[in-house]
Amino acid sequence: MRAAVEFYETRLGFVREFVYPAEAPAFATVGRDGARLMLEAATGFAAKFGMEAAVWPRGRGVDLNVTLDGDLDGYYGRVTAAGAEVARPIFTTEYGMRQFTVRDLDGYLLTFIKKV
Repeated sequence: MRAAVEFYETRLGFVREFVYPAEAPAFATVGRDGARLMLEAATGFAAKFGMEAAVWPRGRGVDLNVTLDGDLDGYYGRVTAAGAEVARPIFTTEYGMRQFTVRDLDGYLLTFIKKV
């Protein structure tokens, strides 16, 4: 969990909001430009309630799109300079969205979007 929080902070420019418990984190929230992500270790809430195991690389599955209000092209430049793995470079869709996709440490794909 510590590595995941650090990845979101150093590579994607998110701000750590909450980490619990501090000594051995199993849950955290990070935020950026009005977007908030909740991160949970495979041994956290889901495991306590008998949900299927979160198996690497994509756990039980996720499709995560993050809409940002700020300068998406500038953010893309900072993210790539910080070494984030780009799964799909920045482009503008035919339906008027500017977007790019990165892969986090656990293999999850995150698409950052801004309406143009």
